[in-house]
Amino acid sequence: MHKTSFWAAVLFAGMMATASAHSHLRTSTPAEGSTVTGSPAQVVLGFSESSHLAALTLTRGSDAAIKVAPLPQQAAQQLTVALPKLVAGAWTLDWRVIGDDGHVTHGSVHFTVAAP
Repeated sequence: MHKTSFWAAVLFAGMMATASAHSHLRTSTPAEGSTVTGSPAQVVLGFSESSHLAALTLTRGSDAAIKVAPLPQQAAQQLTVALPKLVAGAWTLDWRVIGDDGHVTHGSVHFTVAAP
């Protein structure tokens, strides 16, 4: 019984180490939940490991999503992308990256653009 518990703990620890190895968003500008005055010229995404940005879209409310392009061609821990002119309102920036480990991760950053 002790051997089974030991191997279960080793397996669990291995799974946790693997799960934490994926690329995670650590910082963003605009920051999650922030309000910015006027349209931001760019977005900066900081990841836990070098990542290749595979997709980036912006959505305001129920409006159609805007595909942001061009995306950086090189993988990096910090990725900067120019943004189109954004009108005032609550925005969601959806991102998808491929980490150095080959795993795809995705997420969102929510921010508000206030009228200047």
